[in-house]
Amino acid sequence: MKTIMILMFVGLFLFFETEGASNISNIVVRCKYSKKNELLMANCHGANGQKLKTIPDNIMSEVQILKLQTNRIAKLNNRSFVMYPKIKELLLSDNVVHTIKPGSLSVLDKLELLDLSGNALYEVPAGLPKSLVHLNLNMNPIKRMDQLSRAVGLQVLKLSRCGLVKYPALDVMPSLVELDVSGNDLLNDLDPVTLAATCRLSWLNVTGCTTLFQRPESRCRCLSAVKWTRNHNIQVFGMPPCPVANGTSVANKCTAPTALHKTTALFERCMDEWDRRNTFRWSIGLWLVIMVAIVTVPMYVRWRNQRGHSKIVRAILPSTSSTVFNVRHESSRKYLFFYM
Repeated sequence: MKTIMILMFVGLFLFFETEGASNISNIVVRCKYSKKNELLMANCHGANGQKLKTIPDNIMSEVQILKLQTNRIAKLNNRSFVMYPKIKELLLSDNVVHTIKPGSLSVLDKLELLDLSGNALYEVPAGLPKSLVHLNLNMNPIKRMDQLSRAVGLQVLKLSRCGLVKYPALDVMPSLVELDVSGNDLLNDLDPVTLAATCRLSWLNVTGCTTLFQRPESRCRCLSAVKWTRNHNIQVFGMPPCPVANGTSVANKCTAPTALHKTTALFERCMDEWDRRNTFRWSIGLWLVIMVAIVTVPMYVRWRNQRGHSKIVRAILPSTSSTVFNVRHESSRKYLFFYM
């Protein structure tokens, strides 16, 4: 009886092990591999018949584009991507991500595009890699954005339909050139000071921000924002017209720009940061050029000297050979004359 029980237990154990292995293999099969712009892509989209709850740990480690949209992933931790350090594009839209532990993304030092749209994030994740260029946070109830300044290379930021009440008060972000805050119908103000923090911004979308500058007292701020965007060549989409002047109200007296000194100071600080970063990059580039020159110039000089020496040797050898031939020829003539 005991033997039968043991055999049944072993049988059940093997059954569940087989089922587990089968599930894992199914995940591997459903993550379809292909190439996109010469990059290895793993498509683990939830529409393929699976609903992943965690990041799979058996995807090819060489993967560079990882598509995990429309699954049931809720949390990311510092072990989620350690096996995939080459990821350049990570797509996690339409999951249920509400928690991203510090260090979860910092291991992805080659990450350029991160799509977290359609999740449940209340704050920008900590530890965004410096390599990040494009961040999509559309349709997240974002409340805190202080971690954005860590993404020093960020160029495109999407915050559409995030329930924003105020325009995002970002720290200086000189790399940012595109910002989308469309669809935030509660966003009612846009201060030039906040625009100054993104001193190289060239594209701004406020389409669908239906309450923006709708209050009469926001007229001056609206005029200042419009003037700022025009003076700094920012292409704005969906900007509503400023409130019309109403009689002799104090709100209509816009003789002095709003917080002009603070705005200018912040803009200059942003540009100084941009110059500092580029000076550092140029310094590295110049140092590399100098190092290459130090290595290659002596090699070139040596090669040229050897080439010149070879030419001299080739020039001497023919004349030497002809001289020897002439000497031998004269000796032969004398020898023949003697015997004659």
